[in-house]
Amino acid sequence: MNCKKKYVVFVAGACFMLAAGGVSAQGTTAKAGAASYKPTVDDWVGVNDAVDNYTLGLELHDMARFDKAFWPEATITAQPEPGKSFTMPYRAAAAGPPKPPPGTPMPAMPAGNAIGGDIPPWHLSLSHHFEFQSATRATHYGYFVSVYPDLKTKTTTVGLPGHYDDTLEKRDGEWRILQRTTVIGGK
Repeated sequence: MNCKKKYVVFVAGACFMLAAGGVSAQGTTAKAGAASYKPTVDDWVGVNDAVDNYTLGLELHDMARFDKAFWPEATITAQPEPGKSFTMPYRAAAAGPPKPPPGTPMPAMPAGNAIGGDIPPWHLSLSHHFEFQSATRATHYGYFVSVYPDLKTKTTTVGLPGHYDDTLEKRDGEWRILQRTTVIGGK
């Protein structure tokens, strides 16, 4: 085969390979696109705003901001330790743990905050992971840890870490949390 024929065969083969690869890539993209929703920048900003409104509302004791994190019927399921959980309307979470029914002895709880003092905690919200199921539904998984800085003694106590597992919903262009599970410590 002379040099000219080899060149034509090479170019024809390369064009065939590129065309076949393009068809294969289009088929893969079409299949992947059908299985998942591609969020917009507004979606990403919206879900981050909802989570930030929770954290800042909690930290700043700002109920208006806290309310913007949740839909009115939203619930929070708290798992303070493995095997134990309770569910409450989201606004009850801002008031602290539920009180036992009248006549029930109070469980042994530390005085003041979770570590037994009167230092207000700093709620450090860490790594966030969002997945979009559709244009109106997403999930969030994020870690947190509470720290208790004591400015008098210049010491800081680190509380138990935990994680959030949220379902968010978009209504009229706004993302908010519909259901939150808060797990303290291990799974």
